[in-house]
Order: sequence, then structure tokens, then C-alpha cells
Amino acid sequence: MHAALNALNTLVESGVIPGYAVGGAIGASFYIEAQATEDLDIFVVLPETSGGLLSLTPIYIACTALGGVIEHEHIRFGPWPVQILPAYKPLVEEALAEALVVDFDGIPTRVLTAEHLCAIALDTARLKDFLRVGLFIEQDAVDLVSLESLLKRYNLLDRRAKVPNWPKDQDHVENPGLA
Repeated sequence: MHAALNALNTLVESGVIPGYAVGGAIGASFYIEAQATEDLDIFVVLPETSGGLLSLTPIYIACTALGGVIEHEHIRFGPWPVQILPAYKPLVEEALAEALVVDFDGIPTRVLTAEHLCAIALDTARLKDFLRVGLFIEQDAVDLVSLESLLKRYNLLDRRAKVPNWPKDQDHVENPGLA
């Protein structure tokens, strides 16, 4: 994963992308026990184009120049396939803006916050996403007050019902009006 993270940092330094943040299962592993995953999910804000269309082409070209190999929707760096995901809605744009910089084996790495990872998982709404949010709760790795604020802001409060261990007592809510 080192080569992929170094390449992403180089893309930011060279201006190919304004920034990135790790999401998905690898992003979650910064907060909870690691889960099996097939790739490294990287969220990016794509530079605006004159025609308004978004294109990953400049990223793919820059990554291949840094040793990446294009394989379908991934760019492989060593054993790690990297999937570049554009910020496709306001929730993800906010998540990128509020991402944290952490140290991964000496490499500065931007990672989505636990609350944004959970909100995006609930928005994606696959079974594995609901279960992952349950792990965040079980391992006390997410601030439920902050998460509920995000869910309210992005109209996702109803998704809580799909998380098997979502607290039913609402004691974690500072303002019961959020629920």
C-alpha cells in the first residue's frame, strides 16, 4: 500500500488532484479491526473541466507514470488495486474537506473521519455497509451524536434501523430533537 499512498501524495503535490482521502474498508481499518477487502478506495475531488464533464484520464495517466498499472476500473500499485472514486455528492465532498491526516508507516495519509465513513456506508446501503457501521458502534469508534447530526443533515436518519446494534435508547443523543 506504500507505493499507492506515495503516488497519491505525489498527485497532490504535482497538482493533478487537489486532494484525496482513503475510504471503504481500508479507511475503516484506521478506526476498527481490519476487514477483508479487494481494493483501496480513494475519494477525490476532480478538477473542473471547461465542458463540465468529469474525467479520470489525467489521474490514470499520472498514476501510470508513477508505476501504476491500469486494470479495468483499478490502478494497481504492487499487490494493491486502487479504485479512484470522485466526490459524487455533497456528503462525500464534505467528507473529503474534513478528512484527517494520519501517519501510515511514515507516509502522511488522508483518511475520512469515522463519522463520515459511517454516513457514506449508510448512504451506500449494502448489507456489508450496515454491518460495518455496527462494528464502529460495537468497538466504540464513532461519535454517535456527530454521526446522527450528519445523518439528519443528509436525510439518512431512517438508515439507522438497518444497523443491527444501533442503540435503541437514544441516550447518546445530546438533543432528542435530532432523532
